[in-house]
Amino acid sequence: MSRPVRGPAFRDLWVAQGFSQFGANVSVVALPLVGAVTLHADALRLGLLSAAATLPHLVVSPFAGVWADRHSRRRLLVVADLVRAVLLLAVPAAALCHVLTVPLLAVLALLIGAGGAVSDVGYGALLPTLVPAGDLVRANARFELTASGATIAGTSAGGAAVQLLTGPVALLCNAGAYVLSALFTWRLPETGAAREPGGSRAPMWREMRLGAAVVVASRPLRAVTLATTTFNLFLFVGEPPLLVFLTRSLALPGSWVGAVFAASGAGACAGALIASGVARRLGTGATLGGSLALAGAAGLAVPVAVLVPAPVAPVLVAVSHFVTSALVIVFNVTQRALRTTLTPPELYGRVNASVRTVVLGVAPLGGLAGGWLGHRAGAPAALLVGALGMAAACLLLLPLRTALPRADSVHGLEAAGR
Repeated sequence: MSRPVRGPAFRDLWVAQGFSQFGANVSVVALPLVGAVTLHADALRLGLLSAAATLPHLVVSPFAGVWADRHSRRRLLVVADLVRAVLLLAVPAAALCHVLTVPLLAVLALLIGAGGAVSDVGYGALLPTLVPAGDLVRANARFELTASGATIAGTSAGGAAVQLLTGPVALLCNAGAYVLSALFTWRLPETGAAREPGGSRAPMWREMRLGAAVVVASRPLRAVTLATTTFNLFLFVGEPPLLVFLTRSLALPGSWVGAVFAASGAGACAGALIASGVARRLGTGATLGGSLALAGAAGLAVPVAVLVPAPVAPVLVAVSHFVTSALVIVFNVTQRALRTTLTPPELYGRVNASVRTVVLGVAPLGGLAGGWLGHRAGAPAALLVGALGMAAACLLLLPLRTALPRADSVHGLEAAGR
């Protein structure tokens, strides 16, 4: 079942994930910019658009986890890529017919986000079947390195394409990335479902609960999931007011907005390069707690940017994004390897889905809250609330001090926290 981390199967999955992540990051910048620039949406409507794009992680991910454990994970990923490619083509088609509106864009963002939720769960469930357990930290670090490179390229390309080609045309070009991802995924060997297709099956809702039960029963997984959820909630609170601040208060063109967000990708790249070494040197608990605490502290620079001169503000936001993303990647690489180590193989899909449902399911609430707060109190107040919440999230990791008493690294966690 396991194959060498350098084998052709891992390489195909790695390349496919790179194209998929590139497409997702182009959309992350291009879709909101279509709303802000092409459709002139205000902060409240941008918050609704953000909520629509992230809502599927709350609604779709639990089902995707069961599907990933019941059926072919390879086919699940291929379908998710091709569906997103088709949906992206609808944006320029609607613009060409003069029917593109913020509600229609939100519906398309919702459906594209559903494909992204399925893809994220599928990748998380498929990777451990292609990589030996001892290589999981290294494999996750390589995936994060690719994802960070895709973030740099995708966000930069998304912002520039919106400025040069207009948003709808940029999304038209983006559909090709998902097609390439589907082609490389289809090259993978068929590892099969985690269970045989024949025989009786428990109801889907009961199977979903099995994944959640693993997380609830494990003290390390509970603490990490709660901390990640809190961090993400306030991260998404800050997104709508930040976009308003950059495009309205600073009047930055699309290419500059893409460049600011590309700093996150550059930081993620740096984080992926150092993640394995940091986890080996400091141990799991110290790496998780320290990286999230420092990431929250770096995020406090974003609300400070509204107080500095306009030429300095985007630079300060970019630096904050770089540092925060680097530390978040160190945290993510470590916690994903921890999660896989504490999860039975037949539950990879459902446990991954359960965690992603919670940690990304708060994104719609955060986006709506950030849009409403930015509309009512202004962008500076909303940015401050988001940054303070991110900084406080690390306090929820305090239980790890006793939950991981014998583990210096994720490779020694088989018996910890059960």
